[in-house]
Amino acid sequence: MSHPESDTKIKILRFVWGYFPWLMVILFLILSGSTGIMLASKKERLDNEKKNAQKEETAAVKVVTLLMEPREFKDRINLPAEIESFEDLWVKSEASGRVVSIPAEEGKYIEKGEVLVKLDDRDYQLRLDSIEASYELAVLDQKRISELAEKKIAAGTDLDKINAQLKSLKSQYDEAKLTLERTSIKAPISGRLNEIEATVGDWLGVDKPVAQILQIGNVKVTVGIPESDVAAVFDLSEADIKIEALDNMLVKGKKIFLSRNPGSMARLYNLELGVPNPDGRILPGMFARVEIVKKRFENAFVIPLYAVIAQGNDKFVYIEKNGVVEKRAIELGLLSDWEIQVTKGLEPGDHLIIVGHRVLDSGQKVDVIRQVTDPREILNS
Repeated sequence: MSHPESDTKIKILRFVWGYFPWLMVILFLILSGSTGIMLASKKERLDNEKKNAQKEETAAVKVVTLLMEPREFKDRINLPAEIESFEDLWVKSEASGRVVSIPAEEGKYIEKGEVLVKLDDRDYQLRLDSIEASYELAVLDQKRISELAEKKIAAGTDLDKINAQLKSLKSQYDEAKLTLERTSIKAPISGRLNEIEATVGDWLGVDKPVAQILQIGNVKVTVGIPESDVAAVFDLSEADIKIEALDNMLVKGKKIFLSRNPGSMARLYNLELGVPNPDGRILPGMFARVEIVKKRFENAFVIPLYAVIAQGNDKFVYIEKNGVVEKRAIELGLLSDWEIQVTKGLEPGDHLIIVGHRVLDSGQKVDVIRQVTDPREILNS
């Protein structure tokens, strides 16, 4: 081999050897890039497989739907109230004296005019007898003087005096008789005798409270109406009332009176409702809830509040259509208890998902296990 050829090979080997590290770096970069692309592709494939698997898993979600039909919707307020007797009267003594008997019995129904408490009337009877005797004597004198006056024997002034005396004695007699009658303290109204504040032997003075009579054949339900809702009760005729103490008994109350002046610093206007109470089960002092309808909507779409899903300012629900989930944006109206009005976004015949909707996504398949026309059917099942 000639020297020129050997020199050429040596130069080529030196050149290759000098750039060998760089060639290795380039090869490493090429291999790394290829591996990254392969890993990214594999990750994307795994993610897709995972999503498909999740869709397959969620496709088995069982749901309950509510058939949407327009119905009446009431804008209502529910307020606490207190029950009062229709009449609560404390009977007071109009004469003074010692109690000698109590014919009435607490808790019993009494009629107007029935004797509740009897006072010692002996002093009053003696006074009446004395005045009566004087009056009868004056009547005889008046008759005698009248006959003499007619015969011009007695002066006319004598007749005037006896007539005046007779009139005065008649007034004293009537007063003494009335006072004597007042020693029998009677019921001024009919009702339930709730309490007697007297015992035999007590001394009662004039104006002393003796007995409490309640009229509970009808009762009053008093509820405070907020200033913002007063306009809604001006034309009110009746309202629904729930009495919790009597197993949530529902009764109707007829409007009696609406105060034109707030009764407290809370700016509440008292509304009084009358409720029949023939069996006497409704007792004064019980608490009640009064439901007042402010406005009625004849054809409204109403759904459970829990069926609404919120994302920021957006509100939506899920609709089942041919076994597939459809996301539907809605606009809301009035809220009443746990129901809310939908003003836009629903149509008659829509199947609103009300159970299982929290784990759904648009386009997902669902299995409808039950369809109801009223969400209360679920609560009662």
